[in-house]
Amino acid sequence: MKVFHVITTINRGGAENHLVQLVRGQCVQGLQICVAYLKGDGYWATHLRALGARVELLSLSHYGDLAPIWRLRSLIKEVSPDIVHVHMPPAELYTRLALLVLHPPPVLVISKHNDEPFYRGLGQNAVARWVGRRAAHVIAISNAVNSYVRDQLNLPAERMTTIHYGIDPGPYKLANESLRLDIRTEWGIPTAAFVIGTVARFVPQKALHVLLSAYARYRTRAQLESRLVVVGRGPLEYKLQAHAHQLGLESKVIWVGFREDIPAVMNAFDTFVLTSSYEGFGLVLLEAMAAARPVVASRVSAIPEIVQDGITGLLRRFGDHEGFAHALLSLEDAGVRARLGLAGRDRVFAHFTPERMAEATLCLYKKYLP
Repeated sequence: MKVFHVITTINRGGAENHLVQLVRGQCVQGLQICVAYLKGDGYWATHLRALGARVELLSLSHYGDLAPIWRLRSLIKEVSPDIVHVHMPPAELYTRLALLVLHPPPVLVISKHNDEPFYRGLGQNAVARWVGRRAAHVIAISNAVNSYVRDQLNLPAERMTTIHYGIDPGPYKLANESLRLDIRTEWGIPTAAFVIGTVARFVPQKALHVLLSAYARYRTRAQLESRLVVVGRGPLEYKLQAHAHQLGLESKVIWVGFREDIPAVMNAFDTFVLTSSYEGFGLVLLEAMAAARPVVASRVSAIPEIVQDGITGLLRRFGDHEGFAHALLSLEDAGVRARLGLAGRDRVFAHFTPERMAEATLCLYKKYLP
């Protein structure tokens, strides 16, 4: 079976990381894989090629550039795939246009990764429906996204399936105590400190100002010496650092920038916090759980599908600074952290592996092939 994936970028990010895991599983299954991407730095290109996939850049210079349509159409004709599987709205639209005059057209499958508008502007619902209704089937990466997209596209339930992300938990179990201590020393954290961490893009969706305010409240009642470690980059970096300064947290918040070694980073935390206003899935939650770290997160979108409140973590109403602060207080207890963290790891092994994701996707493909 030949599968042609189209995605907006293969930069490092949730949807892109998901695609890499899916391609890895599909190559193991013996599928022939081609990945085409519209733009970006091609972060995952070498890795994807090492897995056995063909990777092609469509060289989008700006939205509205028509050249990638012709490049994509030529590639699809050359590869002659059984399935064209598309990820993210810009890639959906360009693929829809590329398929207009292809006869016979390949089976089109769309993966929806977020519960958000197709784009910000007039007519987005009409464009989303024009694109989405061309698909033989739409995969949602969570039940929350499934419900949102079904309403957005007005699709019948039988043309939509939820297939959760999968993650390889192996690297998260391999991190050792020596490496954990080395990273904490690198960050200048006292040996006995309670380390609260997050990994996120500095964008409005992640609501990191909520985390900073909650941490400030927590510290007024904390029994333990603590540090808040913030991993990531983004356009709100200076604004967030200014907010931390206003809260008097300069010496307590550690901004470490972008990190590649996420398994080691997760193991250096004592607990993980995500204060997002919405999440199509939240792959970073699986990364924390795979490292047996308890999670504190907003009770929004797909997060309750991943984090079981009181079992693998603690969920709080979005924006509830006091609620998040109280959750952190309860996690000062190492026994509570261990119980929630180990339950989270078990949940990843049971429900969120790449093998389950790849097998469910292959079963869906086969429904549309002779």
